[in-house]
Amino acid sequence: MEKTHSEDGEPTWNLSADEWAALTARAQAQSDVLEDGAFVRAEVALEVPCLVFYATPLNKPDGWGYPFLEDIANARTRGAEIGRAWHEPDTGFVQFMVTLVAAAQELAADYESGASDLDWVTYEQAVAAAVQGTPADAAWLRREFARLMRVANL
Repeated sequence: MEKTHSEDGEPTWNLSADEWAALTARAQAQSDVLEDGAFVRAEVALEVPCLVFYATPLNKPDGWGYPFLEDIANARTRGAEIGRAWHEPDTGFVQFMVTLVAAAQELAADYESGASDLDWVTYEQAVAAAVQGTPADAAWLRREFARLMRVANL
């Protein structure tokens, strides 16, 4: 495993296929492997297998303001998906994408109830921006991935 930093100071990881397989196996075996309220689930049946990271009231990004409505598989709590990480087999790099479903759900509820006065185009733009999250959400995702790497001894 190689950990470096990009030009913007963000950590980057370069993993072998075996290291990625070990990481996803660990997440499959125990979704609460992070043991502090954050959860990770391996979605290996997808065309591009990934790790999905969930926050809960016990471990969430700074400034989080959304409800925790998703049932987390094999957990007795609800959470909110923060994002996904996947492995690029050709390069070895791990890629990250924030996906705030909770943000889209909140905007949809406001829009459908008439609580917001957004027109359709503005609403769609607001959803697209909200789903991408904030820098705090991206930092949380990378931090939780780094913790998973430590727990998996990689």
